[in-house]
Amino acid sequence: MADAVTALVVDDEEMTRAIVAGYLSRIGYRTLEAETMAQAWEILSANGAAIHVVLFDRRLSDGDGLELYERMKGVPELAGIPVIVQTISDSSAEIAAAIRAGVFYYLIKPYDGALLRSVVRAAEETTGRLKSLQGDLRSRSDAIALLRDARFRFRTPQEAQNLAIALSSVASTGHSLTFGLSEILVNAVEHGNLGIGFEAKGRLKASGMLSREIEARLASSEHRDKYASLHVERSDSRVIFTVTDMGPGFDFNRYLSVDASQSHATHGRGIALARMVGFDQLTFVGTGNRVVGIVNLDRGQVGE
Repeated sequence: MADAVTALVVDDEEMTRAIVAGYLSRIGYRTLEAETMAQAWEILSANGAAIHVVLFDRRLSDGDGLELYERMKGVPELAGIPVIVQTISDSSAEIAAAIRAGVFYYLIKPYDGALLRSVVRAAEETTGRLKSLQGDLRSRSDAIALLRDARFRFRTPQEAQNLAIALSSVASTGHSLTFGLSEILVNAVEHGNLGIGFEAKGRLKASGMLSREIEARLASSEHRDKYASLHVERSDSRVIFTVTDMGPGFDFNRYLSVDASQSHATHGRGIALARMVGFDQLTFVGTGNRVVGIVNLDRGQVGE
């Protein structure tokens, strides 16, 4: 099974590990199992390159599962593995702590197999996108460090991601800014200009039709002349990113914080995560078709 997708399941309940393994086997995953953080670390140290996703419980017999994740982030070979947290708690503070640590997905027990499989697939998809976004940051950083004021127009998700790659090296926050920029730029295209709402995106992702629907809307007479704009202003103390789309806006308050109710969705967390880990400030203006993200440059930034 050299080509099998491998998941590491860390839970101190044998029954839970068996159930998760059964769920994931239906989508072709094989699973490695650990009862404690110590066992999980042994497995990661020996097999890290072959593990595609880690799912762990917050409350393990030898500590908080987030401690394991923090340790993973200190090892380059393990830092890029997507991590999913499962917990019996729906505490917003606990969920926010996991998100701030860098975990993109969390599940509140009990959950069903279809949800788990969807989240695992989405975690891999997202991680692959982030890796591609971060791929050529270094090669572009020298020129971007000279930027002081610039304006851009973009129409497609790919153009949005290209901008995120090119511009995130304007500050030394690295991949967090790459991710934050990507989320608000792609949001301006998909939700703003193309009008793909939360529920519709969920259905399209579940059916594997999201990319095709985006292409169809971009080519339609209703949307083909729409574009989003990005204004970047850099001073000695901060960078301001202002993104404006041509849509009517949306109820942005619904997405500004990580809410337990979103744990049953495989999307919809991007804005909250961008606010938490990508920017020092993120503010929506008016109806929501304009967003301002601010990164403070007080920690020895690029080009200073």
